[in-house]
Amino acid sequence: MNSLAEQLAALNPPLQHIIESQGETIIFTLIDPQRPARVSRSLSKTLVENTQLLYVVIRDAVNEIRALGSQTPITSKEIFSTS
Repeated sequence: MNSLAEQLAALNPPLQHIIESQGETIIFTLIDPQRPARVSRSLSKTLVENTQLLYVVIRDAVNEIRALGSQTPITSKEIFSTS
């Protein structure tokens, strides 16, 4: 599987991300550099350890930021494909 950064950069338009630690919580922020749009998710250690659920949460964040720019949603075949 490609790294998170590679998969986000491969999207059209590409997205940037920031990962920050706040105690037991990880803050994952997506940024659309083409417009002033960003979305964040708070991730618990338990969620991060559940790869499939983590993919769903990140995909949801990607689709939220894409909706802000009027782009179509992505599917699991476009990012974090496990097949």
